[in-house]
Amino acid sequence: MNSKPETLFTEEQKFTQWWMWIIILIPFSIGLWGCYKQLIVGEVFGNKPMSNLGVLLLTLFGVGFILFFYSNKLTTKLTTQGITLHFFPYTKRHHRWEEISHAEVIKYDFVGGWGVRLWTPYGTVYNVQNGKGLYVHLKNKEKFLVGTQQPEALEATILRLGKITA
Repeated sequence: MNSKPETLFTEEQKFTQWWMWIIILIPFSIGLWGCYKQLIVGEVFGNKPMSNLGVLLLTLFGVGFILFFYSNKLTTKLTTQGITLHFFPYTKRHHRWEEISHAEVIKYDFVGGWGVRLWTPYGTVYNVQNGKGLYVHLKNKEKFLVGTQQPEALEATILRLGKITA
């Protein structure tokens, strides 16, 4: 009988940087105001106004973009069977402990932004904030890094599993 693996560590991260939301919400607010002025009040918005359909479509696109950005979530889970990372809506990976040659929590610093970053010195990087992450080397020579905001708890779990190698 196949037993369900025991979950030892779980972390969910979202983009919570206030300044990032300001960058997204200010232009959207201006567009929403323009939509209100033009479609509800009946006054054209701007020197070269869009059609009513254009204003409506642009506003709906803005709503969709905000919902898409809000839905981004990085989930890291360590179980007795392995590591699962799910960066919704981009990718989901699972690696059994037997596939992993080395795992450790490291401090990393690179210019490249947040999200999924390919071809970095750490392999593929999945992060929503810079700082520390779980650096994993697979036996097939592939490597990846998953950002964490709970480095101590993650490291304690890796140590408890005996998965850090010298």
